[in-house]
Amino acid sequence: MTTIVHSKFKSYKMKKLLLSLAVVISIATLSAQTMVCNPSGNLMMYTCYDGGHLNINVDANIPNLKIGVVSYEAMTITLSGTYVNNVTGIAWAGYNGVNNPCGVTTTTIIGAPAGVTPSITNYPPSPLTNANGNALIVCGYSCSNTTNQGGCNTIDQIEAYFHGVFPSSSLYAHNVQYGCWTGTQNVSAGGTCCTVMVGVSELSDATDFSVYPNPANDLLEIKIINKLIGQVYTIADQLGRVVITGKLEDEDSIIKINQLAAGVYIFNIGEQKIKIIKQ
Repeated sequence: MTTIVHSKFKSYKMKKLLLSLAVVISIATLSAQTMVCNPSGNLMMYTCYDGGHLNINVDANIPNLKIGVVSYEAMTITLSGTYVNNVTGIAWAGYNGVNNPCGVTTTTIIGAPAGVTPSITNYPPSPLTNANGNALIVCGYSCSNTTNQGGCNTIDQIEAYFHGVFPSSSLYAHNVQYGCWTGTQNVSAGGTCCTVMVGVSELSDATDFSVYPNPANDLLEIKIINKLIGQVYTIADQLGRVVITGKLEDEDSIIKINQLAAGVYIFNIGEQKIKIIKQ
């Protein structure tokens, strides 16, 4: 198995220069912004190509914190910080290459709290198919789900994988880059990407309806204009799966969402959609 997979990906190094040139603009853009996908989330993710020394400072008080890491090259992952004992799961997945520019030859995880068993998995299958990404979880370097990733994964594939590793988790932030991890990454700083499902280019384009509260715990109140009465609505998860559907019978409706796991969802009526957060 190892020989077959290595053969499949041995051309990666030949592609690195082209990949580097292709993502220079993206990296510059990403470095200039940070974002939190769900302030109530508990899944922090780090994705790159070159691996390196990833020092994670758990400086945010996030209960039941899960950490997912992906890289093509090997990594040393070190956990520390005031709230490091909040970490209840940490997992790495990728190719685990040994010829990287970061000086790391095998992936290790250091500093996990007592009782937490780190997980290291080489090229597991992706639970999500995306024509622009790999069928195996091997690496990532950009926030795009809609452009070819040169043999790496799209971020929706990577996030789907870790949602499977950590069931019922909700994405707090996803930090994505190409080069070696260096310095210290503060959890409180958030990330650079939040999942946008393929085919959903805008998550707040609703003009004929409103949804509140947002974030919400148990109930959503939907206000629609008259022409939408009788229309079907759907609520889909980050993988595009419809989890709730129904028909809007009045201008004001209440929808129960207490059965949903905490996370980010898309509320859709016809061609209009809006991102909602279940706490």
